[in-house]
Amino acid sequence: MKKVLFFTFIIGFSATLSAQTLPSVKTSDLNKDGIEAISKDTPNMEAQIKEALMKDDDLQKDTIDYLKSNPETTESLTGIVKENKGSNEGIMKSILGDKDLTTAAIDYISNNPELLSKAMKLVGM
Repeated sequence: MKKVLFFTFIIGFSATLSAQTLPSVKTSDLNKDGIEAISKDTPNMEAQIKEALMKDDDLQKDTIDYLKSNPETTESLTGIVKENKGSNEGIMKSILGDKDLTTAAIDYISNNPELLSKAMKLVGM
């Protein structure tokens, strides 16, 4: 009788353990945590990203394309593009002169690991 009770206890215990779900870690969460760690390590990251934006044409193009496709910044960027007649450097200077567009551009780069590493390489980090 004790053996039956013991085996019943073991089966019940293992059933409760197998019914539990363990939390899983998503790679997107790990990437986000990594980006946040990088941003905390470099307090002057905004200045470095701005400097990188002025140096690299590809980074400028990617950022401008993002700002064009972002519904929150499209309207502001349209006027800037018309004023500068397609000059990426002129457009970028105007973007960096606008607080909201600058914030959107820096957030885009700092949340994109590939662009962030490219920007940091450009400024020697």
